[in-house]
Amino acid sequence: MKKTKLVLGLFLIFSTLGGMSQNKIELATKVNKGSISFASEDGNFKFGFGGRVYMDAAAYFDDKTDLGSGSEFRDVRLLMKATLWKKWDAKINVGFADGAVALKDVFLQYNIDKNSLVRAGHFLEPFGIEQTESSKTTRFMHASSTVEAFRPGRNLGVAYELWGQKYFYTIGLFGSDTNNKAAGDEGFSLNSRLAYAPINSNGNLLHFGVSGIYRTADPAFNSDGESVMKSIRYRSRAATHIERRRFIDANVIGAENQVKLNFEMIAASGPISVQGEFVDAKVNRNKGFEDYHSKGWYAQFGWLIKGGDYKYTMKSARLTKPGPGSVELLTRYNETDLNDSDAGILGGKQKDITLGCTWYVNHNILMRFNFTNVDLDAYALNGEENFNMIQTRLQFAF
Repeated sequence: MKKTKLVLGLFLIFSTLGGMSQNKIELATKVNKGSISFASEDGNFKFGFGGRVYMDAAAYFDDKTDLGSGSEFRDVRLLMKATLWKKWDAKINVGFADGAVALKDVFLQYNIDKNSLVRAGHFLEPFGIEQTESSKTTRFMHASSTVEAFRPGRNLGVAYELWGQKYFYTIGLFGSDTNNKAAGDEGFSLNSRLAYAPINSNGNLLHFGVSGIYRTADPAFNSDGESVMKSIRYRSRAATHIERRRFIDANVIGAENQVKLNFEMIAASGPISVQGEFVDAKVNRNKGFEDYHSKGWYAQFGWLIKGGDYKYTMKSARLTKPGPGSVELLTRYNETDLNDSDAGILGGKQKDITLGCTWYVNHNILMRFNFTNVDLDAYALNGEENFNMIQTRLQFAF
């Protein structure tokens, strides 16, 4: 599998370089919304560079746990993308947060027509709204604890996407991420997401969607290299990243596979929007173990007090980033329950509510402010407690 990953990475790079070397092409430099790109006159070839920097700070008001207030570079990335012969897109997105190099989106994409494509490489598995949305455009500083606990993240795979005026559909087959170095046959997943927007005109939107994942468990070995029972783990931070501890954590041993369902909804009218997701997760376990079941949901409300109406794109089936100069007020309520007494696993339950404000200064810069109250039950990391936090972000992306 490691050889396959290396070959895939080299293929993406040399495909891009090969397109440049076959013919002498004159490229014109363009700057659009602060991003630099180079394009041929006929539009067959385009090359662009980008990046992002998130500077975060957080102050925690403790209850039982001594939380560590502070600041960090939440994300630092460099991006290279290319379009070859109009039909092929390649993207290499590398992260440098936490002093480590990590591959993010690294893929090759074939655009079948203006409404469908096939993508292969390392990218986000389709599962709901927040899981597939860039952190540049998510409404809050941190993903909801429900999405963080159950999201599949980025993995190596292939996916097909199709969309029309009122629908979006994608299906994919995935292995593991690029950091998987375990011996044995790695797990795989089959994913699908379907969204339908019966109302999408004149500033009004109503969107419903459903996603599903079937994934087998990865192999597990002890320190002596001997095979042990497989496990699947769900866990989440407390709606923040600077404080790294996971306050709810369920490690399900004896796992064979997992099945996750996501139900999503978006509604918008002018400057008002509502969005929500519900996730139901089940781990099927070996004989002698009770199957494990957990769930979570969030609902969020947005109000553009400056900047016009909310916009929506069917190509990704979600709301787009508000325009420059916009000011958005936000609130989100979230519950994530990792307790299943029948299965003998009590991973904790978290409830949190966040109030936020985002100023979209221009196309490249935005500022966020979030206030969050977190309520944890007796089975959380340090037992029952309740604490508050204030978080801010200065974000630059091009």
